[in-house]
Amino acid sequence: MRDGRQRAPRASRACRGGTGEDMSRVDVYLDAVDSKYRAGDVVRGEVVATIEHTDAPFAHQGIVVTACGSVQARVGENSVTILEALFASVDPVNVLDVQLVLAPPGRLATGVHKFPFSFALRGFPNTATVYETFHGQNTQIVYAIDAEVARPILRGGSLTTGMCEFLVEQAPDAEEAADVAASGRVAFEITEDQQDLGPAPGALASEGFLVRGEFDKTSWFLEEAITGRLTVERSAAPLRAIEIELCRIEGCTTSDGQAVSETSPVQFTQIVDGDCARGVEIPIHVVIPRLFACPSVQAPTFSIAFMLRVLCVFEPTNPGNKEPVAVRAIPIQLYRGGPNVKPQALEL
Repeated sequence: MRDGRQRAPRASRACRGGTGEDMSRVDVYLDAVDSKYRAGDVVRGEVVATIEHTDAPFAHQGIVVTACGSVQARVGENSVTILEALFASVDPVNVLDVQLVLAPPGRLATGVHKFPFSFALRGFPNTATVYETFHGQNTQIVYAIDAEVARPILRGGSLTTGMCEFLVEQAPDAEEAADVAASGRVAFEITEDQQDLGPAPGALASEGFLVRGEFDKTSWFLEEAITGRLTVERSAAPLRAIEIELCRIEGCTTSDGQAVSETSPVQFTQIVDGDCARGVEIPIHVVIPRLFACPSVQAPTFSIAFMLRVLCVFEPTNPGNKEPVAVRAIPIQLYRGGPNVKPQALEL
């Protein structure tokens, strides 16, 4: 950190021989302290080249800043056969492509040299959507910036930071805020007959169980915590745990037109540890993780959706047997905004 600015992680290397502090290097600094931007923002910063006396004068072929963003999707092996996964390809989606020449070819003397830069965070081409940063299992939405002091490899090679990631968030949207405001409670029941993993085994099938609950909404801002409540009315077997699982559903369309999707867990939040009293209301409070969750996306070639799973894990009927699990899945929508965002306060 320098002067309140954020420095991207550095991957500098020496131009010639030398160790430790004797290495010349280049760093890129962003004005945003948290390296976080929204579509339409102006990304400002500076490239700082530090030239040691052993490398001076440092002859170069130009100083360049490159910023890029892309959506990289792949076909998961759980959604197709291993053979199909080997041959199925998904075309990447480029959403940002900026290259700025900060200095023409020349020489740098010993010391510190600063080169400011700025560019607007817009899609490439301009009609493209700037999606939010997301690190999924099969889908990666990544934005990165690289600073390079170019020089032929025979003269020691270039100084470069390597691609350093910065974060992009979607701007709040009036229609999405209205959807969150209009979203109502959703109730659910989990019984031996109404659950998503088929009939319950043993005594749970004959004597049964009943778990009732509700989530306060089906549409949420990412800045909010997902809330609700749950009550175990009856159960023929003791409970071992109750967990709320946030899942992502990543879909993509392969180059030959095949649509595939795969569901994977994002995080588990345990709300009950061991058996619990019957008829007692148990609160649900789930914090949505950054980077591993993003606004729901339905794009032409890929999609990202989310759902909640309520998992009731029971003690096995016989020691050594697998734990019986009852599950109920609730689809949800995620948006960027925040609990204090009001639809009428946003300008279209």
